[in-house]
Amino acid sequence: MGSSSETRGGWSMMEDVSLSEAWVQEFCERAIGSNRTKMTLSSRWKILNKELAKWRDALAKMMDNHKSRENLNSEIMQAQMWFGATG
Repeated sequence: MGSSSETRGGWSMMEDVSLSEAWVQEFCERAIGSNRTKMTLSSRWKILNKELAKWRDALAKMMDNHKSRENLNSEIMQAQMWFGATG
C-alpha cells in the first residue's frame, strides 16, 4: 500500500469505516459534517474494495499456509506482510 496520503486521498478513517459499512445513502446520513458526493463515495468504494480484496487474499493465503504450531498473532502478521507486498 502506498503512503497514507496517497492511498487515503484526504479521507478520514471514520469516512472509510462508514463507507465500508453502509450504502451510499446511509453514509450520507451517518457522516456528520461530510460533504462527499455520490460520485466521490463510489470512487472511494472502488479503492476500498480493491484493498479489501487484497486483504482477503492475504488471509486466504495465510490459511492455506497454516502451521498447527503457529498462533493467530503470528499468522495475522504473516497475512499483513503478504498484504503489504501486494501494493
